[in-house]
Amino acid sequence: MSNIKNKQSLSLHDKLNVGGRIKKARKEIGISQKQLAGQLRISDKAVSSYEVGRTTPSFATIKKISKLVHKPISYFDEDSDPQSLDLQIKIKTIEKELLEIKKLLKKRK
Repeated sequence: MSNIKNKQSLSLHDKLNVGGRIKKARKEIGISQKQLAGQLRISDKAVSSYEVGRTTPSFATIKKISKLVHKPISYFDEDSDPQSLDLQIKIKTIEKELLEIKKLLKKRK
């Protein structure tokens, strides 16, 4: 049954365009369009425009969004393989956790 659930989520991910992926990633971290816009130093109307597909963000903007929502840049690529993305996301999470551990260990010295 978990395979069916996994296939459904993969097909949903496949159907999302760049804007849909921005919206999904933004919601996953629990921030509003206005908050994302503020961190990117753009208007919330620009974020809305990206999310509904009226305009496409520049690569530089996607790179900034990627860092803010903790997703690899390839997450926003419509042609990317969802299984590969899941692995990349897990690796990025582990990297962040290792950096936190490293910081904690430095404080102890």
